[in-house]
Amino acid sequence: MPEVMLVEDDTDLRQATAETLELAGFRVHLFGAATPALEALRPDFAGVILSDLRMPGLSGLDFLDRAREVAPEVPFILITAHGDVPAAIRAMRGGAHDFLEKPCAPELMLDVLRRAQAMRDLHLENARLRQTRIEDRLIGRSAVMQDLRQRLRALAGLQLDLLIAGETGTGKEKAARILHDLSPRGDGPFVAINCGALSEAEVDRELFGTTDTPGLIARAQGGTLYLDELESMPDGLQVRLLRVVEAREITPLGAAPRPVDLRILGSVKRPPDALVTAGQLRADLFHRFNATLPMPPLREREDDAALLVAHFAGEAAARHDLPKIHIDSALRRRIAYHDWPGNVREARNLAERLVIGLDTSFPTPGGGTETVNMGYDDAMDAFESRLLRSALIQTGGRKTEAAALLGVPRKRLYLRLRHHGML
Repeated sequence: MPEVMLVEDDTDLRQATAETLELAGFRVHLFGAATPALEALRPDFAGVILSDLRMPGLSGLDFLDRAREVAPEVPFILITAHGDVPAAIRAMRGGAHDFLEKPCAPELMLDVLRRAQAMRDLHLENARLRQTRIEDRLIGRSAVMQDLRQRLRALAGLQLDLLIAGETGTGKEKAARILHDLSPRGDGPFVAINCGALSEAEVDRELFGTTDTPGLIARAQGGTLYLDELESMPDGLQVRLLRVVEAREITPLGAAPRPVDLRILGSVKRPPDALVTAGQLRADLFHRFNATLPMPPLREREDDAALLVAHFAGEAAARHDLPKIHIDSALRRRIAYHDWPGNVREARNLAERLVIGLDTSFPTPGGGTETVNMGYDDAMDAFESRLLRSALIQTGGRKTEAAALLGVPRKRLYLRLRHHGML
């Protein structure tokens, strides 16, 4: 739920604004002055501050200065009277997120607050990801994965433009996000562009923007620009991208060239040299990147496939509220033999199918296929668990009614609930 710290000394206006926010789904913390609000503010506050400018004691501007010291990442929005607009503009230069002029339409206020909350949510998510160990984000015990994680740590802090090469599903974007999160630019934006989805007709507006609307490249200012499937970008667009990579400069429609401060990461599905030879990737663009980071396919990662299937199966079981599956020796053999053309993404999908009880086919050494499923007992357990949960949901958790709905004695229902850990 989005949160707002509302600071307003006018009692009637404070209450009316709070009611509007609560009806829109916000959790509101009310303060009649800046000093108690400042005392309650913490750096990890997950919401937004909405404060009046003119208040007795600490003014809105004073509150802004103090709030920036205590919680610099919390968006701060000022409410101003018409004559205070110049002061509000000065406050924005000093770090305020936005300002609203009295009287303010509720729709405008809610829109500004929601956009500020979205920015705060993104910052908190990025902070959470940066604190997640790289071993938990790129899973694998094989030597090639240990080497990859070590290279990512070493490259993250360097201002290098990198090309990430790997087959579909090897985790190229995940590697790019790790490079961003562990870099000095980690607090900045991470903007991913699917180059295969760009049309030459709209590329100027989409990539470079206009005088009024920033394009995707400009939105990566201070952060990282990730160009996915670079080889799918038409040759003419690759030429235009050269200027960005080489000179860190863009030219929006109808505007003069302007500099951009960002790091550029790209990805390709095949070795870059082969793409250059095939004419899919311009040599001059390829050579603008400082280095290439290869992503290993799953078939070359020793026993990582079974480890990944078990990990993703655990996640799927928790997500669907289903029992965990047992990966027996027969399934391990099939996993070890499989080539994994879809790599890690295929392992995740397979684990999902196993957990929900769908049959899964693997190729056999003789050229045929072998169907692997959860086994009769596991499949029946999963079915019964779903049935019990559905009955409890329909009856609001009332077990006597659930037993009647299922047509079983209440004692038997309790036994089966206990078997599935629902009691």
